[in-house]
Amino acid sequence: MEFVLAQVNIGRLRAPVDSPQLAGFMAALDPVNALADAAPGFVWRLQTEDGNATAVRAFEWDQAGSAGVISRSCSATGRSEPNRPPAAIRKISA
Repeated sequence: MEFVLAQVNIGRLRAPVDSPQLAGFMAALDPVNALADAAPGFVWRLQTEDGNATAVRAFEWDQAGSAGVISRSCSATGRSEPNRPPAAIRKISA
């Protein structure tokens, strides 16, 4: 079956992106994004000039005094077997 998959993830931060609590998460962004970009069927992902979407402020109500909300959007295309996610999704999730 041929398909195009679009995905949006939204997460509320427990600490600012430049905090020690999120250092591991922030350090993993570039390697994870590189895997996504190279995955078969990759089409597009939301990113700024920094190469990720952590600077995108999608919610006006979240900007004052909050640790923030971050979002991630991407799309992939390809073929899938019944009851099995496409290769691009399996590779990112592994």
